[in-house]
Amino acid sequence: METPTVVPVQADTAHVDPTVLEALSPALGLLSSGGPVLHLLAGLSVMTLALIIAKTLQFSAARLGERSRSGALVRIKNAVQLAVDQTRVEKQIEKAGVRAARRELRPLEVGLGMLGLIAMLSPLIGLLGTVIGMIDAFRALEQAGGAVDPSLLSAGIWVALLTTAAGLIVAIPATVAHGWFEGRLSRFSDLAEEAIGEMSETHQDLPRHLGVAAD
Repeated sequence: METPTVVPVQADTAHVDPTVLEALSPALGLLSSGGPVLHLLAGLSVMTLALIIAKTLQFSAARLGERSRSGALVRIKNAVQLAVDQTRVEKQIEKAGVRAARRELRPLEVGLGMLGLIAMLSPLIGLLGTVIGMIDAFRALEQAGGAVDPSLLSAGIWVALLTTAAGLIVAIPATVAHGWFEGRLSRFSDLAEEAIGEMSETHQDLPRHLGVAAD
C-alpha cells in the first residue's frame, strides 16, 4: 500500500500596503528621533485615549441626566423612597440617600485620578525631554571643536522641542476630558442632593448638605 504524499501548504505571506507604510514612516521617524522620553509620551497618549473612551462609555451607560427614566438619579430616588417607607428616622433616610449616591459615584470616579495625573505630568515629561535634547545638542557642538556645524545644533534643538510639543499634545485632551468628567460628576452630585432633600422634606426637615459630592 502506497503512502500518500503530503504536499505542504504554503501560507500566503501577508502583504503590507505600501501606502500604509508610507503614511506611518514620518510618525515612526519622529518616534525614533525623540528617544525614550517620546516613547513614554506615546505610551501615555495610548493610555489617555483608552481612559477617555472607557469613561465616556461608562458615563453614557450611567445616564446621569436629570430627565433619564432609568438612570442613576432614579435609582437614588428609589433608595430614598424605600427608606422613607421603612422608617421615619431622619438619620436613616439621610444615610440611605447618601449610600445610594455614593454607590453611583464611586465607579465613575475610578480612573479620573490617573487622567488628571497624566494631564499634569505630560508637559513636565515633555520639558524634561527638551532639556535632555538641548544638553545632547550642545555636547555634540562641543565635541565638534573648531569644525562647528550649525546643523548639529539646529537638529538637536528641533528634536528637543519635539518632546515639548508631544507633552502638550497628550496633556491638552487629558485636561479637557478630566475637567468634563469632573463637571458631570459635580452636576450629578448637586442633582442627587436636591432629589434626596426634596423627597425627605415631606417627612422630616433634613439638612440641605448631605456630603454627596465626589472627592
